[in-house]
Amino acid sequence: MQNLIKLGISIGDPNGIGPEIILKALSEEDGLNGIIPIIYSELDIIQFYLSHLGIKLDINIIDDPLKAQYGRLNIFQLSNSNFKIDFGKQKKESGQVAFQSLSKASEHAVKNLIDGIVTAPIDKNTIQGDNFDFNGHTEYLTSITNNIQSLMLMAHDKLKVGIVTNHLSIDQVSKAITVGAILNKISLMDQSLKRDFQLKNPKIGLLGLNPHSGDGGLIGQQEVKIIQPAIDQAIEKGFNVLGPFPADGFFASGNYKEYDGILGMYHDQGLIPFKILSKNQGVNFTAGLPIIRTSPDHGTAYEIAGKNKASFISFQNAILLAKQIYLNRSKD
Repeated sequence: MQNLIKLGISIGDPNGIGPEIILKALSEEDGLNGIIPIIYSELDIIQFYLSHLGIKLDINIIDDPLKAQYGRLNIFQLSNSNFKIDFGKQKKESGQVAFQSLSKASEHAVKNLIDGIVTAPIDKNTIQGDNFDFNGHTEYLTSITNNIQSLMLMAHDKLKVGIVTNHLSIDQVSKAITVGAILNKISLMDQSLKRDFQLKNPKIGLLGLNPHSGDGGLIGQQEVKIIQPAIDQAIEKGFNVLGPFPADGFFASGNYKEYDGILGMYHDQGLIPFKILSKNQGVNFTAGLPIIRTSPDHGTAYEIAGKNKASFISFQNAILLAKQIYLNRSKD
């Protein structure tokens, strides 16, 4: 068949909802349409979840992505650690399984053995170790692809929200907001909206950092001294950027609908309105990398792990977006 896209899938924390949402999404009618999925996992974990969820899928065990087959659930068998599922429990062992899955899938993506990866949620505490000293997927993937910068870009239909700073504590955010950092993220967003989403002249709205976007300097100086100068320089470089806008009014008024991309200053400023507006069906896309990586916009959800209550919609959307971005990039 033509235009089949080979997607690697990391299982995330096996004690969370990762395996559940993966198998639910792939077992849906048309769940395998146009893609060849490769799940990086111990076979026992997948078999356990298939039985637990009452899902039947035709399994193909492989040791090479070239052996993956269309219409089957391809399992790239990781080394057997005799891991036992313990629903909803934070354990170092589950973090090690999550890292092994992520690292192998990422390795294959970097080597172009697969066309992209879709990552299930990890526990950022239990995955830490000698080979993973990062605040999340975004930072890890940026590092292994030898990129200096990337952009966390949340996507759902026409809504695209990126952030200048990723997983930083609030007391670190202000120091990280610089003219250079903002210009870099504007450039990455513009590039991604054009290449990955096929928007010819994307219009980007920039949010302020402080309440009321600083009120002309009454509530902080970042808008006057950093954000506005960054916007001015971006416009000089040919980017279609406006702002800075007060974040609360920008979303509450519906003004966000006028923009192809929205760039916030920090994590919650962008992700809280995004998740509300997308009804937790959005996708986290790491823009600016040579590889394609998407993920659902939620975490491990330990509290419902094993209860067959997890929605697979966000994960399904992550698969669809990875497929669409691959097709869009193929037009270059």
